[in-house]
Amino acid sequence: MTADVRAFRRIADAYLEETNQLFPHEASALGLAEFNSEIGRNDAGTHLRHRKLLVSAIEEIEDLPDTAFHGDDWLDRRGLLALLRTALFFNQRERWRIDPQMHSDAAIDSVFNLAIRYSDRLPLILPAIESRLARLPYFLEAGAACVRRPVPLWTKLAGKACAGAEKFLVEFGAQLMPLSATPEKFAQLLAGAVGAFRAFAAETARKPAGPANGYAVGREGFEFLVRERTGLQYTARELNALGARLVAKTKLDIDREARRFGRRTSAQILDEAAERWTPRGGSVLEEYQAATGEISRRFQKAGLVTFPKGERCKVLPVPPFMRHQFPTAAYHSPAPFDRDQTGIFWVNDLSGGVRDAKKAAAEIRQHFGMEFTCAHEAYPGHHLQHVIQNKHRSKFRRLFHHAIYYEGWTLWCEKMAVDERVIDFPEARLIQLHDALWRAHRIGIDSSLHDGTLTFAGACKRLRDGAGFTAARAEGDVNWYTSSPTVPMSYLLGRLEVERLHERFVRDSGWTLRCFNDWMLSFGAIPWSWIVKSESRRLP
Repeated sequence: MTADVRAFRRIADAYLEETNQLFPHEASALGLAEFNSEIGRNDAGTHLRHRKLLVSAIEEIEDLPDTAFHGDDWLDRRGLLALLRTALFFNQRERWRIDPQMHSDAAIDSVFNLAIRYSDRLPLILPAIESRLARLPYFLEAGAACVRRPVPLWTKLAGKACAGAEKFLVEFGAQLMPLSATPEKFAQLLAGAVGAFRAFAAETARKPAGPANGYAVGREGFEFLVRERTGLQYTARELNALGARLVAKTKLDIDREARRFGRRTSAQILDEAAERWTPRGGSVLEEYQAATGEISRRFQKAGLVTFPKGERCKVLPVPPFMRHQFPTAAYHSPAPFDRDQTGIFWVNDLSGGVRDAKKAAAEIRQHFGMEFTCAHEAYPGHHLQHVIQNKHRSKFRRLFHHAIYYEGWTLWCEKMAVDERVIDFPEARLIQLHDALWRAHRIGIDSSLHDGTLTFAGACKRLRDGAGFTAARAEGDVNWYTSSPTVPMSYLLGRLEVERLHERFVRDSGWTLRCFNDWMLSFGAIPWSWIVKSESRRLP
C-alpha cells in the first residue's frame, strides 16, 4: 500500500467517524449497533458542521494525486469523492431547510429501521427504541426550527409521512408495550413521539412556502449530479433528446412485438391480459410472495448468476408512512455492516383504501406482470446485488449507491429474464418492453423536471399518456422524482451501459453469462464507466 493510499484511508476513516458522531441514527442504519440508542441533534449547527467537514475531506482527498491510485483503490477514492461532493451539493442548497421530509423521514426511520432489523429480537432492541422515542420530540422540534420557505409539495408529503408515522407508532407500540418493564413510562414516551409528529406537521405547514418548483436543482446542478452520480457526460438537453429517441425506438419495438398478437394494439393486448388476471387467493401480497420464490428458483436452476449463502428476502406490505412514496413496490436492503443480510421487498397495494370497485380493480391491475417486479426488486435484482455488495472487502465500497449501477443491473435482470425464458408467458416480452418505455420516459422527465422546463403536473401527464399510469401511480412516481434527481433516468441508461459491456465481454470475448453477471456484481454500486476505467488502470 502506497503512502497516498494510506493517507486516503486515514482521511476517509476520519470523515466516517465524525459523520457517525453527527448523525448516529444514520450510522445505526448502516449496521453499527453501538449507535442504536442514539439520534442526532438535527439543529442548523449540526448541518453546518457537516458542511465544513465535507469541504475539508474533499480538499484533502483532492490533494492526493489521482494517478497514485489504481484498480480498487482508485474506485474507492473516486466513489468516496462522489459521495462527498453530492452530499455537499445538497447541504449547500440547504435541503435541510426547504425539505421537511428530511426531518420527518429521519425521525420515523430511526425507529422503523430498528423495528425491521430486530423484528425477531424485539426485547433486545426495546431499550434502544425507548431511548430514541424519548429524543424524537427534540429531534423534530430542532428540524422544524431549521425549515424555512419549504417546497410546498415536500411539506404536503411530510404531512402524509407524519400521519403514517403516527399510525405506525401506535400499532408498533401496542406490540412493544407488553415487552416493556415499565409500560406506563413506555406509553408516555410513545404519546410524546406521536404528539411530536403532529406538532412537526402543523408547524411546518404554517411556514411561509417557497417556490412551487423549488425541488428543481437547475440545469448546472443537474449536470453536476449526472457526472458525479452516473459517470456520464451528458448535458440536460442531450438527455432530453436521448430520452425522446429511446421512447420512439421502444415504441417501434413494442409495435413489432404486438404484431405477433394480430391487429390489436399493445395497450389492448396488455389490458385484456390484465383483465383476465387475478391474484391467487385474492391477495396481491400473497401473489408477490409466491412469484418471488418461483423467480428465484428459476434463476438458480438456469445458472445465470451465483446466489450467495445465507441471504434472505421477506415480502411484506409497505408501512403506512411509506405508502405515498412507492407506486407498486420497493426494496429495503440489509444494512451494509449488519451480520443479518435479510432484505425486505415492500408491496404497495393501493386498492385497499379505494371504495369504488372499478377504481380498486384498476389499481390491482397495475400489478399484472409482477414477475418482472420480483426479478427487479428481489431475485436477482436489488436484493442479490446489495447482499453481495455488503460482503465487499472494502468498507467504503459498501457505502456507495449509484443508481446507474444498481438500477441498470435490475433492468438488465428484467431483460435477461425474458431472453433466457426465466419469465415465459405470451405477453412477457411485451410487458418488458412496456416497462422499458416507462423508464425511457423517465429520462426526459427527470432532466426536464430539474432544469425547470417541466412542471409537476406536466410530468404526471407524461406518465399517464405515455406509460398508461393511473393518476395515483403517476403522482407517486413523480413525488419521488422531485427528491431524487438523476436516479429515475439511471434505470434505462444503466441497462444500456450493461448491454455495451455484455457485447464486449460475452459476445466478443466469449465469457459465459454467469461469469459476466458475477463479474459485474463484484464491484459494488459504482458507475460502469468508472469500473471500465479502473480495470484499465490496474498495475501489471
